[in-house]
This record gives sequence, C-alpha cells and structure tokens, in this order.
Amino acid sequence: MSETPANPVFVALLFILRCLVPLVILFGISYLLRKLGLVAETPEPPSGYEENGDTHPKPADINEEKKEI
Repeated sequence: MSETPANPVFVALLFILRCLVPLVILFGISYLLRKLGLVAETPEPPSGYEENGDTHPKPADINEEKKEI
C-alpha cells in the first residue's frame, strides 16, 4: 500500500472539527427546542430547600417488613 503524506495542520483541523461539529449540532438543537417552547424552563426549588442541608431523602429501611392489608 502506498502511504499518503498527511499535513499535521490538516490532521489537527480535522480532529478539532470532529469534536466541534457534534457540539454545535447539539447546542443548535437545544437552542431551537427552547425557542419553540418545546422544552420548559426548570422550576425554582421550594423555599428552604438548601437551608436545612437535608437535600437527599433518607434511605429506606431494609429491615422493615412490608405490611400487607
């Protein structure tokens, strides 16, 4: 097989484009969805959410038996 000499600047440009093109596409789709109103803005957290420091719910007790009706 014959080797094709590759210019390092051209290879670097292709590598950068390979990374940037998908990002531009994803951000463009996200922007369009927000502009069209198909994606809602995130609501504000309830008051006192971060004040008490208990941001995670307590884990379920594994030893607690299920009560059947």
